[in-house]
Amino acid sequence: MAKSSALLEDGPAIRGILQRLCLAGARLEVAYKSQRAGFPILTEDGEHLAFRMAFEEIGAWGLRPGEYLAIKLKDRGLDYECVVSHAGQEVQDRVEACLVTIPRVLRRSDMHRLADFIPDREGAQAHAATFTNTRNALIDGTVQSFGEEGLELVLRNTKQDIRELLRMGEESLLDVPLEDNLRLRAPTTVAYFGENLVGLRFSKQADTKMLDRYRSWVQDQQVRQAQQDREAFSPQGFQEATARLNRAAAMPMVKVLVDRDPLVLLLTEKEDFAHRLGEALSRKFGLAMLDHIKGPVKAQLRDLGVGEEGWGRVRLVVIHNQLRLASPLELCRQLLDQEGCPVPVVLAGTEEDEAKKRHHALTAGAVDYVAVEPFRILAILRKLDETLRLFEGT
Repeated sequence: MAKSSALLEDGPAIRGILQRLCLAGARLEVAYKSQRAGFPILTEDGEHLAFRMAFEEIGAWGLRPGEYLAIKLKDRGLDYECVVSHAGQEVQDRVEACLVTIPRVLRRSDMHRLADFIPDREGAQAHAATFTNTRNALIDGTVQSFGEEGLELVLRNTKQDIRELLRMGEESLLDVPLEDNLRLRAPTTVAYFGENLVGLRFSKQADTKMLDRYRSWVQDQQVRQAQQDREAFSPQGFQEATARLNRAAAMPMVKVLVDRDPLVLLLTEKEDFAHRLGEALSRKFGLAMLDHIKGPVKAQLRDLGVGEEGWGRVRLVVIHNQLRLASPLELCRQLLDQEGCPVPVVLAGTEEDEAKKRHHALTAGAVDYVAVEPFRILAILRKLDETLRLFEGT
């Protein structure tokens, strides 16, 4: 397996990354002189990349055509930097946008990581792993990234403090089932760790034949993912890529599970969870479900009556942590930053690290975070009722 290069100079591959970020409604970190801020990416057409930036802010930054900007972006967990030039401004779908040139080179800014390959999380199989510390404690984890010289793992139990489990340079035995007939067992040392993440580097005592089989397996996974990326890439740009996806799979329409007001819109891929929530809320709230895949959410709410602002009867949006493409936080930012959602947005998920998840939800613009796993009907009802009362002034 060839070690990843710090530079990506393949034009279609770079554009493919940008198209994935557009599809996910991701944000770019943009810097110009002393100015620095994050902006939602909108589209790319082969000549220009557009991100949402008000004309007033473009003027306040003093941006002029031809000026260079530094951009940071994240794709599949990898951090990149690039330099682009300002190419003007325009209104796209009633949104003020800043145009920049397509970057010719992306530079990896995290080459210290043991992360030569990170699988696309959409539809990817999660690889469970176990590893030990010098006290022979068995630790459960999940592989986040594969490297030529080691792996990155996250802890399965997010309540564990990794600093209490491991020390830098500590020896560890790693065990990862890769396929039915292939299992990676290797001695490692702790190369680095962060919040809930640890990098384990293969030690010199690792079996070379085992590592060769592991690296060959990872290379096969890279080839498959690269082929899928080539098939998904559209030379005509992001808009054509979106249109092609729409043609390949019919966009799911909103389903009204409980028809009453006030109406809550649930964004989730889990229909069984939606029905369970609908039954729990039915005495007090209506519930509509949308298995959102991509594109504007508002455009898919026609059956609810578009109304003056396009949101019809919806009075509250709940974003479940089980989504097909975008992360809950990115979808929340899309609703608020790009679609101007006029009703409160609440994120929903597990109660593990609830305080941290609430902080991230508030940072993304949501009004709250509600734990729905485990499913406590009264607590969920109370949280949604309090939110509606607060924002409707009743």
